[in-house]
Amino acid sequence: MDPAPGLAVRQSHRYALSAELGATYCAVEAIRLRADEIEVAVAQVDTFMAETGTRIASWWVTERSTPDDVEDLLLAAGLERIESDYLHAAMLLTSPPPVVTGVEAREVATLEEFCEARRLQRDVFSDPNQAELTDGELAAEYELGLSRVYAAWIDGRIAAAGRAVFTRAGVYLMGGATAPWARGRGAYRAIVRSRWDAAVERGTPALGVGAGPMSRPILERLGFVQVAEFRRLQSVVSRG
Repeated sequence: MDPAPGLAVRQSHRYALSAELGATYCAVEAIRLRADEIEVAVAQVDTFMAETGTRIASWWVTERSTPDDVEDLLLAAGLERIESDYLHAAMLLTSPPPVVTGVEAREVATLEEFCEARRLQRDVFSDPNQAELTDGELAAEYELGLSRVYAAWIDGRIAAAGRAVFTRAGVYLMGGATAPWARGRGAYRAIVRSRWDAAVERGTPALGVGAGPMSRPILERLGFVQVAEFRRLQSVVSRG
């Protein structure tokens, strides 16, 4: 991702940091450390969280991360592993996913639609680390437009929602969520297709996603291929 209003990005030869200002989570990616740099890196990420108002750092470790025992070293430095949110698949799609009939899917067009879609995502994920967004916070997020939100409608109700981050290489999918009442009716597949169409329109026909155990089987059926596996560790900064 590139820096933008409301988005902090910091890159070095050792790692890349990104965070939406005031959000709960920041990301630590492309980890290339030496063993003697671990504690310094943890301290620098803590500083980044303080600067961006975030509180939890997701450290994304892959087979390319260094040193070979970086996960053990990070755990020894105070990071933790959340078993239910540990293994993630980096997946890529470069051919069109199926068209879904009977479901309207498109980018949200109004603040009201945006708020309804974002609240559906929060309700489905029910992350205890994230507070409920206020109307003012949602309005500010909508105005910043750091990512675009797509939704699917069934019987006039928003049934699924997902975010899209447009990059120079393709579209990165985030936060795909389907309301319990709408599951099995094609809403999730429809928002994937709508974001594919947006990628094609921009001349970057590729979708990338970090998939957990729930979404991975669906994405595989749509043609996504795993290109890497991420192991998520986290560090937390106390605001006390």
